Amino acid sequence: MDTWSPELLLAAWTVMNLLCVFCHEVTVKDSDLKLCKEDERVCVTDLRDCGPRPPSSIQKTLNMSCYYQVSHRSMTCEWRQESNRHTESDVSLIFSSGVKVLFCHGIFSPATVLNITARMKNYVMGREIWSQPHAVFLYDAVRPSQPLLTAVSSSEDSVVVSWGSSSDGSCRLRYRVDHAHAWTQVPDSVPARRDQNLTYTIKDLLPFTVYRAAVACRGESRIWSRWSSDVSARTLDRVPSRPPEVCYRVERTDSGGSFLLHLMWKDLDLRDAGGRILGYQVRYEPVKKQRGFIQNVTEVTALLVVKEGNCSVTVSAFNAAGFGPAARLSMDPLRQSTLPAVRNLWVSSSFPAEKILRVQWEKPASVLPVSHFAVQWRSETRPSSGRWTTEDGFTNSTDIQDVDPDESYLITVVPVYNQQCGSPQSLSASLQRGALMEAVGLKVVGVTKTTVTVVWAWQKKSGPIRVKGYSVMLEKDSQRQTLSVFPDQWQHKLLNLKPDTEYSLLLLADNASINKIPVRTDYDEGRVAATATPLLLLAVTVFIFSILSRTVYKSYFFRPISSPRASATGLWLMDPNHQRTAERNILDIKDFQVTDIVGEKSVITVGPQPSSEEDVHEDASLLSIGHLIRLSVLELDTEYVSDAAVTAEPRSSYHPDYTVNCRHPDRVFIPEESPEADTREANGWFPQREEERRQMTCEYVRNSSFLQETDVETLQVL
Repeated sequence: MDTWSPELLLAAWTVMNLLCVFCHEVTVKDSDLKLCKEDERVCVTDLRDCGPRPPSSIQKTLNMSCYYQVSHRSMTCEWRQESNRHTESDVSLIFSSGVKVLFCHGIFSPATVLNITARMKNYVMGREIWSQPHAVFLYDAVRPSQPLLTAVSSSEDSVVVSWGSSSDGSCRLRYRVDHAHAWTQVPDSVPARRDQNLTYTIKDLLPFTVYRAAVACRGESRIWSRWSSDVSARTLDRVPSRPPEVCYRVERTDSGGSFLLHLMWKDLDLRDAGGRILGYQVRYEPVKKQRGFIQNVTEVTALLVVKEGNCSVTVSAFNAAGFGPAARLSMDPLRQSTLPAVRNLWVSSSFPAEKILRVQWEKPASVLPVSHFAVQWRSETRPSSGRWTTEDGFTNSTDIQDVDPDESYLITVVPVYNQQCGSPQSLSASLQRGALMEAVGLKVVGVTKTTVTVVWAWQKKSGPIRVKGYSVMLEKDSQRQTLSVFPDQWQHKLLNLKPDTEYSLLLLADNASINKIPVRTDYDEGRVAATATPLLLLAVTVFIFSILSRTVYKSYFFRPISSPRASATGLWLMDPNHQRTAERNILDIKDFQVTDIVGEKSVITVGPQPSSEEDVHEDASLLSIGHLIRLSVLELDTEYVSDAAVTAEPRSSYHPDYTVNCRHPDRVFIPEESPEADTREANGWFPQREEERRQMTCEYVRNSSFLQETDVETLQVL
């Protein structure tokens, strides 16, 4: 196919505008004709048309039709011709008869045959166009007169019209809705009789609608008359035949026990409802003994304040003829949940190529299947001019037509789940600017090693630029990650990024960048730790290997040597105190004094280890007595105590005997070593009362067989 250049297209457009088709129609009465003196068989309206055709003129064959109207004694000729619309032509008709014409006033006779020639003279172009002679037998070219049509009556779907016929033949009718351009022609032809009044019923009309009708007739000549003047008639009202398709949505309020019930339905037109709609009646009836109410609305939405509990709601359309069938809802507002709205709503425009608004959305994330989507659009300056359309549950777009380019519209999409409405989602748009929302203010709010979180804002569009969509893109070199954004989104997290990497974050309107931000992901500490771990393990391995190598090397080349210092003899020789082992060493009794229950200090008596269970019992008795006696402080050989701790070899030690003898004026305490020890319990060997204990006198006797000494110290029990 050849492609025309813009210059050729412009030239062709200019030629097509300069040339147009003109429909010429010329009517001539016999009273307007003049007889040519040069030729008595020719009658003209302008005597300049008499004589032969000029040699410079152009002769064409025109598709001309001529009609004879008996009532007006006139001849009308019609034809079509291409001509320059900016120039006008002088058009006239030339009538030539086969016989001599005495008077032009009687040339139009039904029995006459005439040759009719059309002459068109363009004075601007300076040329004339003559048509070929067109032969007309006036009897066969008779056109009936234009009938007169009247409207007789109307019903809900029909209009009765009447007219009169001027000749025998047939008639045809056409009708259209008022303000419409296309006509509908009745398929039936109506037989006609001269001077007879005819009636016809136009059926299958819409109720309460204004129609226009016209009629045309023809006689024996088979030439149709002109269409009659239009007559208008209105059909009557009819009761709506269909209930509205209603869905509801429940919203909780702050006041306990009250709910907002949102009702919405599609506006019924004349074809859907079968009649004109004046409004809708909403009736609320609770099941419990509560008062219901009735509300009449002219819109396609209603808002009711209801109580908890089962209730029924009906919606019915009405007009002057009455109420139509009602749509019924049964529910308990307390048990209703809010259903989600559609996602990613957007509106685009291709004006001026297409005068439509394309609405797109995504299905909501819901477990309930969507039965259909309700799409409403209304002018933001004229809210009452709202219109509706519905799309099935598998559709995610629709085209809104017949919108005003100078108006902005609020477009709302509502998912419908049987009789429940989801939350509405709305967006403003116009034919010239598309969606009237724009994304601005892109910024980063969170960065990790592999993710970047960004936010943006939506505002009313400030510029005339028409955008088909917005997106956020993260790029680095040739790697790109793009996400389309919509007015119901304001935050996103970009995933699977590289740590410690510089990226460019862009906000795009279509493919044009309107905002660009650099962003770097966080440093990956785990990678550093993973890199350092093998080095650390290698260092530890080398250290352990060096220690083991040193130990093996030392044990192989340097054998262990005995140390005299660590022998028992060496330890005894190096002991500076080995000559003092026979010296006396006594512990300080003060270190062993403890406080008894009554707050007095008593000593712990230390004696030889018992050799039998009986000795253990006696030592326990001795310890129980020891807290009542006080011993004098004995001197301790501190040098002996300190030196005795470092003696390595065993020494010959002595074990002094300790004897405690206690006396009472009335009784005698017998030590355990005494032969009389077996009788101590019979004699009552220890006083039980405190007064008796205070009268006791005890002797502490230490016998040392090694030192051949005996120390005796007398104590008074306090």
